[in-house]
Amino acid sequence: MSLPPPAHDESGESLARQPTVRRGRRHTLLLAAGPVLGTGVGALTNLVTSEWNWWLFFSLVVLVSLCAAAATYPPREEEELRSGHAGGTDGPRTLPPASAVFAGRRLELERVVTHPGRHDYRATLFLITGESGVGKTEFAVQAAHRLADRFPDGQLFMGFRSHASGAGPLEVRDVLLDLMGTLAPDVPTATLDTSQLVNRWRVATADRRVLLILDDVTEAKHIERVRPNSEQCLVIATTRAPSIAGVDPDLHLRLGELLEHEAAFVIAEIMRRNSREVTATTVSELAAVHRLPLTVRHAVAQLLTGASPDLARTPERGGGADALTLSFGRLSSRNRLVLQRSALHPGPHLTAVFAGALAGMPAEEAEEALTELHRVGILQEAGPDSYGFHDHVRDLALADGRHRTAEQESECGCGCRRALERLFQASLDMARNLAADINAPVVTSVDSRLLTRARSMTEGEALSCLSANFDDLLAVIRLAIARSWNQTWRLASALAYYMRVRRNIPQAIDLLSAARRIAVRAADSRGEAVCRLEISRMERTRADYEKARDEAECALLIFEAERDLLGQANCHSELGTLDQHTGKYAAAAGRASTADALYCQENDKRGRADAQGMLGMLERRNGNYPTALQYLSSALPLFQEIGNKRNEAWILIEIGTVHRLTHAYDTARLNFREARRIYEGAGDRNGQAWADRELGIVARTRGQHAESLALLSEALRVFTELGGTRNRADALVELGTLHRVTGALEESRGHLERALAVYREIGNKRGAAWTELELCTLERLSGDLDSADAHLESADSIYAEIPDESGRDRVRTERGLLAALRRATPHG
Repeated sequence: MSLPPPAHDESGESLARQPTVRRGRRHTLLLAAGPVLGTGVGALTNLVTSEWNWWLFFSLVVLVSLCAAAATYPPREEEELRSGHAGGTDGPRTLPPASAVFAGRRLELERVVTHPGRHDYRATLFLITGESGVGKTEFAVQAAHRLADRFPDGQLFMGFRSHASGAGPLEVRDVLLDLMGTLAPDVPTATLDTSQLVNRWRVATADRRVLLILDDVTEAKHIERVRPNSEQCLVIATTRAPSIAGVDPDLHLRLGELLEHEAAFVIAEIMRRNSREVTATTVSELAAVHRLPLTVRHAVAQLLTGASPDLARTPERGGGADALTLSFGRLSSRNRLVLQRSALHPGPHLTAVFAGALAGMPAEEAEEALTELHRVGILQEAGPDSYGFHDHVRDLALADGRHRTAEQESECGCGCRRALERLFQASLDMARNLAADINAPVVTSVDSRLLTRARSMTEGEALSCLSANFDDLLAVIRLAIARSWNQTWRLASALAYYMRVRRNIPQAIDLLSAARRIAVRAADSRGEAVCRLEISRMERTRADYEKARDEAECALLIFEAERDLLGQANCHSELGTLDQHTGKYAAAAGRASTADALYCQENDKRGRADAQGMLGMLERRNGNYPTALQYLSSALPLFQEIGNKRNEAWILIEIGTVHRLTHAYDTARLNFREARRIYEGAGDRNGQAWADRELGIVARTRGQHAESLALLSEALRVFTELGGTRNRADALVELGTLHRVTGALEESRGHLERALAVYREIGNKRGAAWTELELCTLERLSGDLDSADAHLESADSIYAEIPDESGRDRVRTERGLLAALRRATPHG
């Protein structure tokens, strides 16, 4: 990696500003000289030709003037760099915008942009260190924007939030998931652990030129696990520590305070841009005191709001670091309390709901305080209707809450503890209400009685709200785990359904396992059972049926001891689903019937609809299509009544599958399309892919092979991306069947063999048997009757264990066809 040297002005204010001034003067001269030069050329031409021609004269004047004007127009690449958009940068760009006013750091920036880089298959690493508030992040962003054109495949920013309070810091896995979702969204990551994510990230960046800022790191793993194995990449990391053990940067820069004239430039320039007058004396006095970029900007914010920034300099703190604390003292008691308590919030987005809970006041009142704190430059804007802390401001706000008399400190300790308990409870209320709005299943009888609130938003609105608040709720759960809050299991389980829909499975299992340990220590049997049941659902989603069964059976024993009927019903339903996935249809039907009876006792419509849908699906797989339609037709209005759109779509797909199997293809297609429309409205990509797979089967059956290929290929892509192991195998089988029908036998064999390996790995007997039959048909068409016989016997032995009439019928059909072929070719 070789980077071009920058240009500087004398103050080091901007790398591009000095050439711009000289360029402007040159352009003015060119524009003025154009008509003069044109006049001279026109006159000379007429003299040479010995005949005066006014048309020729004026044409030459205009032509030369236009050429002069064109010479002042900058090349496209230069214009893009001046506007902050580097040419050729087609990859994702998540860098924050660089501050328009930036001064100092001339030598440091020059060292960054002229560094020769590495040549040993590791990304170049720059480490930026310095105390809090010294401008490390802004320096990294400024440098990254200047280097962006060298890294067209992506310029990414990730903050570890290492100095956020409580459990706010991100884990390496969180960062990798975010980076993979941004740079390589098509790569499946949902079921990967941290080590697997590291490998996928290194593969994704191996042939790309990517610039990555890692902000606020504290450990070697924050850098080394995220650092690409490519010399074409650059990592700029920032940290408060003087150095990080185990990290050997290619360039280490330690930033200090601004020089006095640099601070003065920032103050004067910001005031000028805001059309506000300020005397040179005021600028000089402020610049003599405030040298940390953070406090310089805070002092300017005080000027802009009409306040008089304190000019006192505290020798032991230095650099104007106490300016913020002195500003705190000028706040009203309410606003100061909101500031101190809000600093306890572990998440990146401070909303009025969280601030109000922490401060013990209504959200409307907290919103007023947050608005004022932002107006005076203490809080930053983090997003729509949310605010954020600079780490240094957060530290000072927390310290401000502790600097009281001995008696007040004792009260403060209790107050902080109560504030966090209010935060936990407010987060639980939010998560529980949103879970109800997205129709998450209610697990226990106790929770069922607690949910008396009417739905306040649609399922789609609730999903959007959960997405917007997810990072903060996740940070609160981690803080609750760190503080061993006894009700942590309620908070984790309230988010479990959303995380399962979102396919964030390993992270959900980690949180639920930690919450279960807290419940066990607190002797909370119901909490332990709920966590075990949710873990079972997660393990089943990633096709680890053995672990899922162990967890569900343990949960059932606890719910039986607690005499919790709804908990028992949920466990029977989950065990029935596991039986269905492993081909134990009779056992699955028994579990579903037991669950249905218990749901009836608890008057749980959602549970009853689930049980009826499961029974309908089992009857369909047993070939009892009229009975299947009866069950499914009972489940559909129940889901519609409670507004559960996602499961309404599930039933529509099951009904459509029955119609497909009974050759009512047009009706089936209508069912599948309606289901897909619902899934699309709910943002459920897995459901959309499921509907696409079914539509692809219908298209193949109707001879529409191109449409079928497109639908099935898209379904396979989404299933793979979401980590749906069984769904991926299902799509592979259907693609294998399509290729067999179109005569592409080798492509068919490849898809089918991959599917069979997956089914065997996860223990899905029905899928394995059906794939064996497809391979039997393929080998029969290829003329390899012995291989066809072997696949047929494998399928037959599986169907002897599971009651699948459609599978048994096909076994009989294939056996007859093979016998006929052997009779026709006795020597073959």
